[in-house]
Amino acid sequence: MTKKRTGTREWSDKSLAMQRGCPNNCRYCWAKANALRWKQIKSPEEWKTVHYYTRHDTPYRIKCGMFPSTHDLFDDNVDRAINFLEPWLKIGNKILIVTKPKLSVTKKICETFENTYKNQITWRFTIGSLDQDILDFWEKDAPTFQERMQSLKYAFDNEWRTSVSAEPYLDPNISLLITAVLPYLTDVIWVGKLNRIPERVKTDGWTENDFSFLDIVKNCQTDDFIRGLYTEWKDNPKVKWKDSVKQVLGLPEEEIG
Repeated sequence: MTKKRTGTREWSDKSLAMQRGCPNNCRYCWAKANALRWKQIKSPEEWKTVHYYTRHDTPYRIKCGMFPSTHDLFDDNVDRAINFLEPWLKIGNKILIVTKPKLSVTKKICETFENTYKNQITWRFTIGSLDQDILDFWEKDAPTFQERMQSLKYAFDNEWRTSVSAEPYLDPNISLLITAVLPYLTDVIWVGKLNRIPERVKTDGWTENDFSFLDIVKNCQTDDFIRGLYTEWKDNPKVKWKDSVKQVLGLPEEEIG
């Protein structure tokens, strides 16, 4: 049976991580949900505590590596991240850096690899909404929309490869978000749903107002909404659709390799 590209495999053939846990503490985080499921952590709040891995794969040739896959990048771990990435880059690999970006971190990585591995790196900045209230709810301690846009513009202005992930998009104003980021993309924006909500979003102790944010997401993830969004953007080559959207639209998934 031919394997298809879904999830992170749509972007890379190797996922890379150097730690368990992430201070962003996003409410929908799949890595946090898996850690809870496998009893690596006892509560969602425990995910904010970082544990660095002591062992890593020996770098080898890959088509493209996605880093980081289960956590994000911060001032506290950027030096470690640079040291982690260098041996993968040194042997000629392409790396996709996926992050809800802090501007200081974006600048440091750009400055470090400017004269060495710039052509092997593509930035993929995660931005799921222009609305800061929505970002504050779903991505509690992640950088603001403004800072993410500053990182995108900085990388673009300094001639880095730039792209955006709007997976998940978090409100119905996704077209406004696409319009806002398009001028700063050398690559594409990927649009995807908030997946497996019952498994990943823990609603214990939520208030009525909390559930209103979930309703916003569910209302803009209906099949009709997605079909309208696709109709609006299907002819723009810089707008790509994640597997969750392709399934609604009946679009073919790409084969691996």
